[in-house]
Amino acid sequence: MSHVSLFGLHIEDTTLIGASANIIHDAKLGVRRKIYFVNAHCINIAAVNTNYLCVLQDRGTLLFADGSGMRLASRFAGCLLKDNVNGTDLFPLICRDAADSGIKLALLGAHPGIAQRCADNMSNQFPGLNIVWTHDGYFSADDEPEVIKAINDSDAQILLVAMGVPMQEFWIARNADKLRVPVLLGVGALFDFYSGTMPRAPQWMRQFGLEWLFRFIMEPRRMFVRYIVGNPVFIMRVLWRRLRGQKFLQEVSLIGNLERAARGRD
Repeated sequence: MSHVSLFGLHIEDTTLIGASANIIHDAKLGVRRKIYFVNAHCINIAAVNTNYLCVLQDRGTLLFADGSGMRLASRFAGCLLKDNVNGTDLFPLICRDAADSGIKLALLGAHPGIAQRCADNMSNQFPGLNIVWTHDGYFSADDEPEVIKAINDSDAQILLVAMGVPMQEFWIARNADKLRVPVLLGVGALFDFYSGTMPRAPQWMRQFGLEWLFRFIMEPRRMFVRYIVGNPVFIMRVLWRRLRGQKFLQEVSLIGNLERAARGRD
């Protein structure tokens, strides 16, 4: 896969089909990978959280561009991305290819029962899919060693972690060396969508890059800072880089301060 540089991050420039094929290939060969989906919200967090930025920049990590905001940023950078490689659209392709290849999946995260419901739905949709282990994301630090042991005992080759940004990335980075699963993905709210708990935006909204608006309408209070404040902040970052040619780590602190202040008022 080729890549482009956006906000100081190496973003894989590929298609959904290509991303799935690469993930299955790595899982089959036991290539150790940490895979994260980077959207406008992630960029805003990374601009004010250096620990999260370091996780995204860690060696052996693959980053895929998620959403219309990243596509806009790539256009301004003169390197239009081939596809919107978001986890929600990629997941059924991974399930299809995993079923065809005999790759074992494990699901960790979301509220109790959601991961298992997601597994049941996908197993019904893709006969032969082997989801060998599920667990919710509500466990204590004391329980973590037992959770990791259970994941390792499952012999899963791909682990999807749904804890939200940046918690899931921190969890993966902290535990990658303890896990025998070669391929680890941070997938946000994915289990909610495929369990039927949370509806996705209509296809026409997705085509026009308006899935964020649908999510805001569904959860206005929780998503206010992320979208109503966060989207303009992200656009300010894109324009600032375009106008001033600043590197990501040198972005004007006023933008980060604006977002922190907005979070404090939420």
